[in-house]
Formats: sequence, C-alpha cells, structure tokens
Amino acid sequence: MLFPILGIVLVGMIALALRYRYLNKKIDNDNDAFYERERKANSTPAKDISNLKFLEIPLDKFPIGEIDDPEVKEIENRLSDLSAKEILNLTGKTNTDLKEEYGVTNFEKMQQYGENFNDLTIALVDYGNELMLRNRYDDAIKVLEYGIAVKTDMSKNYTLLGDCYMEKGQVRKIQFLRDQAEHYEGIMKDSILRHLDKLIASSDSLEDFQE
Repeated sequence: MLFPILGIVLVGMIALALRYRYLNKKIDNDNDAFYERERKANSTPAKDISNLKFLEIPLDKFPIGEIDDPEVKEIENRLSDLSAKEILNLTGKTNTDLKEEYGVTNFEKMQQYGENFNDLTIALVDYGNELMLRNRYDDAIKVLEYGIAVKTDMSKNYTLLGDCYMEKGQVRKIQFLRDQAEHYEGIMKDSILRHLDKLIASSDSLEDFQE
C-alpha cells in the first residue's frame, strides 16, 4: 500500500517541478521581451505631436463662482488651473507605449499631459460630490457627464452620476450609463455595474409600488 502512495507523491513532485521550470522560463522570456522592447522604445525618434487634440474643460457650463464655500472654491481653482494646461487621456498606456508612439524626446511632455488628465478626473469627482451635497444635482450631472464624455477611469464618477439620475428620476439615463460602463476597463467595473443595477432595480420596485 505504501509503494502506490509514494509513486503518486513522486509523480506529483515531478509534475510540480516541471511546472515550476516552465513558469520560470516563461517569466525569463517575458522579461527579455520587455527589456528588448524598452531598449527599442528608448531609440524611437521624435514624432510630430503638433496636431494632438487636447481636452477642453467647459467651465462656462459649470456653476463656477456661484457657491460661497472654501472647499468648492478650492476645487474650482483646480479646474481653472487645469483649463490652461494641455490634457490628454492616456489611460492604460505604459511608459514604453508613450515612447514608442510619440518618440522618446516627447516622453516627459506626454507624461505630464497624462498626469493633467488624472488631476482632471479627480477634480471632476470632487466637484460633483460637493455639488450633490448641496442638492445641486443638475449642476453635478453636467460635471459628471463631462467626466464620462472624456472617458474617466474614476469609478466614483459613474456611481455618483447614477445617484444623481436616481435623485432626478431619470431612470433611462441610468440604463444608458450602465451600457457605457460595460466598456469600462478598470478593475472596478463589476462594482460600478452592481451599483447601477441596484439603482435600476430600486427604480423598478418604486414604479411597481406606485402602480
């Protein structure tokens, strides 16, 4: 009885060893491929970036200056400062991608454009949240819808906008927002969809109750 058990254990150990060897080899190959790609990217000549279409922040559609509150004013100042900067949505692009696509000499510029976008998405969520706290849902919707339009990667932008639509009774817009969230590529996608599904379900229950 002992020998069959030892045989099974031995086979298992051999299988694990082979698997471990395979994984190590794959990791080595992936590392080699990465370093080779990075080496080539660092030699990519400058590309023409004069025709890049930078994002424009529609400050004229936001309630800038209408709320006398230091927290709101601080966010509005951030948005005003950002409106004077070059902003690009480079979400998902690695440093290597940026070098390959725009040339190594433009790398720092592209990084800054991407960081400006990150700052913008954070400011939009902060602004929308502050407006909601003051029951200014129509204004919050304008701010948060702009965030969706520029393809924000902030999951809270989706959930807050869904809450605004719910507050305003705009159920169809929640469904439309959910359809857009299906294309969200961040790790919070499932969480966003669950939140929006709950809002839709709640609205359906409310309609049934009213009937």
